[in-house]
Amino acid sequence: MNGFFRMVDRTNQFVGLSVSHLYLICASVTTYEVFMRYFFNSPTQWAFEVVMVVCGVAWVMSGGYISMRRGHIAITVLYDHVNAKIRWWLDLFILMVTIGALAIFMYALFDPMHDAVGALERSGTSFNSPEPLILKTMIFVGATLYFVQSVVNLLKHLTGHGIDKSNELPGD
Repeated sequence: MNGFFRMVDRTNQFVGLSVSHLYLICASVTTYEVFMRYFFNSPTQWAFEVVMVVCGVAWVMSGGYISMRRGHIAITVLYDHVNAKIRWWLDLFILMVTIGALAIFMYALFDPMHDAVGALERSGTSFNSPEPLILKTMIFVGATLYFVQSVVNLLKHLTGHGIDKSNELPGD
């Protein structure tokens, strides 16, 4: 079981850290677009769609990594004022709701993603990128990674494994 936990953790760590570099691409494309638009009066037809797809992919693919790191934003006004036993139950409840919501989300995403892939769906804009195909597929893949990580987190919670400190980055 520990090997499976490690494999899922490492996969989400690799994906999460890899997609973080996509934001640099977005910043570069945006800078290029601003430069071309305001200095040469020659805006691109593709910058908006590229930035939207690349940022969207980076965001949806980071869910598993954030979950592995327990880095989601939380409102802790109640959580911080209860004892460890109640926190354990609150964590269990949150994990169960997360897994249930992600299962429903993945179920709802499958047909639109499958249809987009089957039709090689495109945006229909002047650039006509495969934006819908890419985003629908990556949202499904990202939700799947997040779901699997949440199941691992639940199993760790139930078996007392807790957070794997080897996943921590320097300075944490």
